[in-house]
Amino acid sequence: MLNLAIVLFLLLPLVFALTMAFDPRLYVAWFPPVGFTWHWFDVFVHDRSFMEGLRTSLLVCTIVTGTSLAIGIPCAFALTRHTFRGKELLNTLVLSPIVVPGIVTGVALVIVFYSYWHLYAALPALIIGHTIITIPYVVRTVSASLVGFDPSLEEAARNLGANELQTLAKVTMPIIKPGIIAGAIFSFSTSLADTSVAVFMTDPNTFTFPVAMMGYMRYNFDNTIAAASLFLVLITTVVVLLTENRVGLDKFIGLW
Repeated sequence: MLNLAIVLFLLLPLVFALTMAFDPRLYVAWFPPVGFTWHWFDVFVHDRSFMEGLRTSLLVCTIVTGTSLAIGIPCAFALTRHTFRGKELLNTLVLSPIVVPGIVTGVALVIVFYSYWHLYAALPALIIGHTIITIPYVVRTVSASLVGFDPSLEEAARNLGANELQTLAKVTMPIIKPGIIAGAIFSFSTSLADTSVAVFMTDPNTFTFPVAMMGYMRYNFDNTIAAASLFLVLITTVVVLLTENRVGLDKFIGLW
């Protein structure tokens, strides 16, 4: 009963915010809604800034997820299976974006990109910045899978004639697949929802969906932002359903 009360307490603000997306009033002065309308979704769909931001976010999230996996998986193997000088330093550097405040990371990236690299293009800056903040999740989830990995399975494969590459592709990778999928989901969702880093990387022509939401709220006060928020919730719900289908939420949570 206590758990149910806690869940309801946590969901109540979300439910209140999402009902605003269907409220015909310009703004909500009291709860519950006085009617039902799709008007705010129509405004959302036909708003250029939202659609441009969504297009940019999906492109960046897709590239960042692939890049994070390409870098994070080998890094997880190195940190869990090998001992070398500077290992603890590397582990600290890789995981530091999780503990460093996002705004600090954003300011640091602006200084590096603009002052040292002279990188003024927003799209590459967004991809690099989001890759930096998402790699730790891939390393963390894949490392969790590797820590519980039974090395005798790889030894058995090599004893049966498989080389290193075949063992990796047909034995190791399928077993740690839940960790890889979890890392990919975390990378995608983190990149999609990020604001603290993205707000420093964008320009008037290239901006992400959360930045577009922030910009809309500065000059407009209506329930369109609630419709945009509901869209983000739907994306998150799809991600959760895919996680349950491909990995299983129990196994996914167990990685952490």
